[in-house]
Amino acid sequence: MNVEHHHSTSDIEAYNPFQGNRLGIDDCPVVTSAEIGERSVSVSFAGGVRHEFHHQWLRHCCYCEACGNPADGIRFNTVIDVDREMAPMSAAVIDGDLELRWPGGHVSTFGTDWLFHHAYDGAAGERRKSWRPITWRAELADDFPTVPWADASDGGAGQLRLYQLLRDYGIVQVAGLGSELERTEEFAALVGPIHETTVYGRIYDVRAEPIAKLGAKTGMAQASHIDDAFAYSQPGIDIFHCLVNTSEGGMSTYVDGFAIAESIAADDPAAYELLTTVSIAHIRRHPGEMDMRNRGPLISLDEFGRPCGIRYFDRALAPPDCAPELMDPLYDAIRLYNQRMVDPAFVAVVRVEPGSGMLIDNHRAMHGRTAFDPSAGRHIRLCHVPRDEFHARLRELSRTLDPTSHDLHLPQGSRNA
Repeated sequence: MNVEHHHSTSDIEAYNPFQGNRLGIDDCPVVTSAEIGERSVSVSFAGGVRHEFHHQWLRHCCYCEACGNPADGIRFNTVIDVDREMAPMSAAVIDGDLELRWPGGHVSTFGTDWLFHHAYDGAAGERRKSWRPITWRAELADDFPTVPWADASDGGAGQLRLYQLLRDYGIVQVAGLGSELERTEEFAALVGPIHETTVYGRIYDVRAEPIAKLGAKTGMAQASHIDDAFAYSQPGIDIFHCLVNTSEGGMSTYVDGFAIAESIAADDPAAYELLTTVSIAHIRRHPGEMDMRNRGPLISLDEFGRPCGIRYFDRALAPPDCAPELMDPLYDAIRLYNQRMVDPAFVAVVRVEPGSGMLIDNHRAMHGRTAFDPSAGRHIRLCHVPRDEFHARLRELSRTLDPTSHDLHLPQGSRNA
């Protein structure tokens, strides 16, 4: 058996064209000077901006053809190849780029845009973690974030606007999508591939049926909830496509879980502490088919202590399992969240018109509906797209149309116990 050995990326045909340490972003200040220090290189950019880059960081982050690039997974230079005490022998500025020469003769070239956007000290690091959600309550119904289908599907500024609204509000409506069945998949494809599940299959037709396996297939009211909170990885983005709606009842209800979280943090810090640290469980069982369950906090926090995910489905809540001394206060905390979840002050109520679609961040925005006559023919198509697929498309489009925000730290969703 012949085994081909590659010693650099130069002899590999890669799908991604070689870019090295460059982003292709034009509006960045150029490097003007560089000075090698004891542990780092001090780099000055036009406009008086200066950033420090550690020696080992610079050597490890060389993405030349010999070292490879983590963006495509063709990588030869890893952390174990970099000595902690390694330092460049020389630093030069060539056409606005930084060129470093290392012991042994290796040369690293850092494009000014790549270096500027990857700076990690001072204001540079703060910029990447500066994103904040726009939280909302019932008043969202008066000015619902909406993008016309023609704009949402333009592959440019309109689509970026769709992504930004979904990122910032956790929910966005697309008007004028149309009621053709094939539009459901076209709509979902804007944010990523459809994720098939045991509960919903690939695309789930939500309409009342005489024999219902799930509450969604009845005319009963559904309190706002997170879909599949019982799954280890709950669905990321809910895709709703309205084909037929009723003239009475069947109103859609939406609640911002982050708005509830921030209100509880302000009003009852002890309850907030329990909701962010003590796990609760959700379950879903179809006898003879599956038994799903998940444990994790109702409110997940990110590395900066900010809410990054909500996991709560009141009708799928399993018996709490925690230390006895926490049982009563935990119930009080869950009850507080649930009370606000159904409080009219937090619930945005809208009628989704036939031919319209909704994108919902299922790790933040809760959705439900009011009761309706099951014989009225209400028909909603539902599918799910992984949340990381959405963020991936957002970042890539932002790199061209909104480069200052393409690398923002975005909330990564609910976590398990």
